[in-house]
Amino acid sequence: MLDYRKQQEWSNGFGHQQSPIGFLSATAQPEQLTTSLFEWSSPLAVTTVIDRETNFEATGTGNARLLQQPVTFQQLHFHAPAEHQIDGHQAAMEWHFVFQDALGQLSVVACFAELGAANPLFEQLLTHFQSRQTATLPQALPVNSWLPQAGGVVRYLGSLTTPPLTEGVHWYLAATPLTVSVEQLQQYREFFPQDNNRQLQDLNQRRLFKSVL
Repeated sequence: MLDYRKQQEWSNGFGHQQSPIGFLSATAQPEQLTTSLFEWSSPLAVTTVIDRETNFEATGTGNARLLQQPVTFQQLHFHAPAEHQIDGHQAAMEWHFVFQDALGQLSVVACFAELGAANPLFEQLLTHFQSRQTATLPQALPVNSWLPQAGGVVRYLGSLTTPPLTEGVHWYLAATPLTVSVEQLQQYREFFPQDNNRQLQDLNQRRLFKSVL
């Protein structure tokens, strides 16, 4: 099992564009896009819940466009507490919606989750999760409404946050948070008591871009 307490032992042979990062929102460069940042026009859904020992992963289906690039929805997984930090704030959770294009390029749309109202999507995943098993959901669970529809988004070039820590990952950080209830977070923590957030990495003069949907 991946041990987040021994992150210093994780091998990183890629370079200086690692994730996650912490930054001040004022340092992100505003951009006026001439095309849509996201297009969620087709149904996106998750179909199975897999125990990955440090969190659970929901297998994705469906197609989308990120900066007009066609991508397929691969999976959704969770980190508690959040990995990225904006203006010094660390959210209760961070949800990673992972996409891949035809050439294998990965993009991650990251949505923060704060404590608040119960989340019905998260509730269904918690209900069907089975330790050390792959559980098939009774029916595909739509996720379009949990993806960013409005608000600010910061994008930058980074890496996977778990080994092999591969770089060249396009990150999109949504400013408008989702919510989970205290009870839901407690239940998740019963399944996965160990924090599964990677330590913040150096920005190394990377440029950050922010836009509004």
